[in-house]
Amino acid sequence: MYFRHIPKTFYSLDNIATVQVVTNILTRVIVTEELQSKFGVYDEYDVKDSDTPEILAFQLYGDSELHWIILHFNTILDPRFDWPQTTNNLKKYVEGKYASINGIHHYENSNLSEVNGNVTLVAASFSGINAGNAIVNLTQDGIGFITSKPSASSIVVTTTKGGFRTGDQIALASNTSVTANVTSTTVNSGTPVTNFVYEDRENEKRRRIKLLKPQFVQTVIREFESKMALVDG
Repeated sequence: MYFRHIPKTFYSLDNIATVQVVTNILTRVIVTEELQSKFGVYDEYDVKDSDTPEILAFQLYGDSELHWIILHFNTILDPRFDWPQTTNNLKKYVEGKYASINGIHHYENSNLSEVNGNVTLVAASFSGINAGNAIVNLTQDGIGFITSKPSASSIVVTTTKGGFRTGDQIALASNTSVTANVTSTTVNSGTPVTNFVYEDRENEKRRRIKLLKPQFVQTVIREFESKMALVDG
């Protein structure tokens, strides 16, 4: 039903040497703000791992094809990423997105605000790596500035992106052939948040959605069809 009402457009992959007529999935209409803002027309719901828009639409409206109402009502443009992922799919997603799921995404303070972490790194030697240098993490995402070098085998780093962990290899930002292997780390300030924890938090934020009550479905369908008719016309 949803795509039947969306207008067509021309699409080419070869600089218009050949042209195809396809459904213009970029066309969007928005359910009236008045309807979305009225608490009496929807219920809040926490999406479970077993839920899909189709399953919820069938359970609530008796028709799985009305899943588009749930997506529109929650401004979900791409269900692959905007809909809460299952635990297994989330793990696969994080593994594909980052070099390490346990790598440090950022540091945060007690208010859960993102901050520059302050970390002491230890290695067998930091030869050629000195205070004032910028360093990069070659093992995972991480950029930092060396604020001091207490000894030949330790440096204190203020992170500006990502982080540093035991086992990582670092290098000078200006000359990545100058490297050192980190044998231990001490976090002086800021709490490290791993890539998986960060993405899991973001995924949990998407679990709370609004479900339009069944008695208002026909109103939304009529509005959708009338607006699409105007676009198509």
